[in-house]
Amino acid sequence: MLSNTELMKMQVEVLFTQDENGCLQRINEPVGDVIPAPRFFFGYTNEGAICRFRQDLPDNIVTQLKEVAAAEPMLMNSQKIPSVHGQFKEILQSHAPIERVWVGPAYRFPEQIAPPPNVVRLSRTDAGLLKGNFAEMVPELNSSQPYLAVIEDSQAVSICRSVRSSSRAHEAGVDTQIGYRRRGYATSVVAAWALAVRALNRIPLYSTSWDNLASQRVARRLSLVQYGVDYHVT
Repeated sequence: MLSNTELMKMQVEVLFTQDENGCLQRINEPVGDVIPAPRFFFGYTNEGAICRFRQDLPDNIVTQLKEVAAAEPMLMNSQKIPSVHGQFKEILQSHAPIERVWVGPAYRFPEQIAPPPNVVRLSRTDAGLLKGNFAEMVPELNSSQPYLAVIEDSQAVSICRSVRSSSRAHEAGVDTQIGYRRRGYATSVVAAWALAVRALNRIPLYSTSWDNLASQRVARRLSLVQYGVDYHVT
């Protein structure tokens, strides 16, 4: 069993590329535009926290952020946002205007996952099943494997795939067509995806934002275990 701190380190590896010094470079998207990483990442668990900084952040800003982070109590389950959020923002605003703040729970999967019966794995040859709002996701079929789907009415109506990955772990990305929601499909595809990732000898990870209640419901249905909170500022 991996520690919560080790899982958080894996999460950073999955979400962002890093240079040889561990500084963040860009968002680890398999396809599409190159998007810079957030300036500051703070991942906290009940065992401790890790900080990462974008490679262009000045040393004096990094030092100030480290000092504030060291004083933050680790109250993962009761604290949805760091108590020192205001101080983090003040420091980063002195460097440049804040564009975005993202915060939410990070989960690991339980040891036992029941294989769902109604899910299929998609490959490039199944591009015709991605219709409607999913048609724009066809390029992902090569780069975001494993790619699992529930098929209904001759189309994929719910999908889960590896939206980001590293040599040790994969991060889930799940979507369901509007007309097919609240049928349990998201729960099924996420479970099947996690099993497929484990078959590759990789760790499946799942994270979301605090305001994404639907995503958190999926986590509860699958009995996912929260190991930490991701907080990052761009």
